[in-house]
Amino acid sequence: MVKVRLKYSKNGPIKFIGHLDVMRYFQKAIRRADLDIKYSEGYSPHQLMSFAQPLNVGATSDAEYVDMTFESITTVDDIQNRLNATMNEGIKILDAAVLGDNDGKAMTIVAAAKYKVTFRDSAKPTFDWQSELREYLSGEHLMATKKTKSGEKEIDMKPLIFDYDIKDEALYILISAGSVNNLKASLIIDNFMKSKGIEMDTIIGLQLHKMETYCAGEDSKGSYIVPLISHSESDKIYVTFPE
Repeated sequence: MVKVRLKYSKNGPIKFIGHLDVMRYFQKAIRRADLDIKYSEGYSPHQLMSFAQPLNVGATSDAEYVDMTFESITTVDDIQNRLNATMNEGIKILDAAVLGDNDGKAMTIVAAAKYKVTFRDSAKPTFDWQSELREYLSGEHLMATKKTKSGEKEIDMKPLIFDYDIKDEALYILISAGSVNNLKASLIIDNFMKSKGIEMDTIIGLQLHKMETYCAGEDSKGSYIVPLISHSESDKIYVTFPE
């Protein structure tokens, strides 16, 4: 039995396909690729796979991850090539790595994500939003109302923003993600626009592109985040996690 983590992109019209349909898409792709995936036991066996944090419908990504358990494999390159040979346009396997016994599941270890955020032409602000957004993000506190399963709560977004840059009419932002301290990039823009007295439908007005998904670690230098598949020590980004 071998556990493998795959990194894949989701671009083009397939961005409008929801998470459950992406799961079914991969199940069919695995069968077409004739991979020796392991199935669960019981009356209704299913392929053993675990996806990282679902991507919002309409967003694109070059950093989605899924863990799969195989009965046997040849090489991870073989898995990647065979799956790509069955994929439709829009989803492509970018990388693959064998997991160790102590590696956590992709769905539970996500700690951060980096996004490129741009305004659609129809929603682009008429004021100098880049300078104004830079000033907004430099504030000591960035209060916002976040919707949760149990209702709404007031949060400070500032500790959940690890890094950002504004250039070429885009916001590049590294933010906390996962099940504990999850911040949506759209919430930042929504509150920024409200601070300017503008109500905006961020679903329609923004294009979100996920550039990378990270898990957390700690070493002698402190706490860091690193891509879910990492091949170099230089991939580490040292951050301060919110308490």
